[in-house]
Amino acid sequence: MKVKEIVVGKERFTAAHLLLFTESEGRAFFGDAWSHLRRLAEQARPSYKPLTLEVEVCPGRRVLVGPGSTLISGVDAPLEAGLEVPPLLDEEFLMYLLFDAPRALDGLRRAVVVESLDERFTRDVEEGLRYAVDIMSRLGLAYRVPVVATGGVGLVGLPFSRRIVAVRDEEATVVYVDGEPFCRPV
Repeated sequence: MKVKEIVVGKERFTAAHLLLFTESEGRAFFGDAWSHLRRLAEQARPSYKPLTLEVEVCPGRRVLVGPGSTLISGVDAPLEAGLEVPPLLDEEFLMYLLFDAPRALDGLRRAVVVESLDERFTRDVEEGLRYAVDIMSRLGLAYRVPVVATGGVGLVGLPFSRRIVAVRDEEATVVYVDGEPFCRPV
């Protein structure tokens, strides 16, 4: 499928990329041209087939992860064939999610993997994490791909679309998928 591009100054954006931006981000990055760019992007809105990712969370037990943002915490689940977000911090990390990841997805749509999300901010940690999860959710929905973050159980309260979390107590470990017991790793 040929991706339609919209030229802004010297930069090229696809409609999916422009639709990723919120109103305030669009105005901050594109100024007065934002309203016109948003209309152009809406008219050229792509219709992508949703991509899914199968994640083995216990031996022989898999979870299907669809478009949007997913947290995987405490589970050793191999995540292959995805766009791995480099270990950037703070603003560089957020700008990668807003600009570089969409451009990579314009070239080849695939799952996006953000390792150690809870280690991506050195200041304004809670605000940064909430904003990052918001961007990850929008990225997953705009491109209809899974965006998977790994990190500690402290991330569970953030607004992910799905949560796959291993909880350990003195007796056993249980993997929960969206709050429901799913399996016990061996």
